[in-house]
Amino acid sequence: MLFLQSIAHKSSKLIVQYNPSCAYSSLGVAKSLAELNRLGETATKLHLDSSKDIVCNDIQCERVTKPCACKLAVALEKSGKNLREVDLSNNNLDVIPESLFENCENLERLSLRNNKLTVEAIGKHYKLRKLKLLELGGNPGMELTVECYNRLAKRNVKVRV
Repeated sequence: MLFLQSIAHKSSKLIVQYNPSCAYSSLGVAKSLAELNRLGETATKLHLDSSKDIVCNDIQCERVTKPCACKLAVALEKSGKNLREVDLSNNNLDVIPESLFENCENLERLSLRNNKLTVEAIGKHYKLRKLKLLELGGNPGMELTVECYNRLAKRNVKVRV
């Protein structure tokens, strides 16, 4: 399928400009919170690897100017229902609110690589029912307990640390 941004006629030639960002979001993949909001429940993947969308600019938030999940939480509540994949790698996150993925009932793959998360910071997120892959590598304090591995293994969730 070809996604076109604009078409122009020049002499007898047809000039077609390809816009990869349109193609990407048209396939249900959002690379920003704005795209996620625009796609709504048609979004199936959210890739916010090294994203400026994660930095908080709400002056009422205690994490203003730092990585924060407050805008992400609002977007996921509205548009997270059909997301199957979320990548929050390389964002310096040190906290993931327990309710962050509450509305992401179809989430199969969650990548939290290369942040500043600890086992306590990801706490209850292993309860995501359809989760198949959890990527946690590159987080300095990430040593999962045997109990946590066992819970994930019972549900056939692969963990990459």
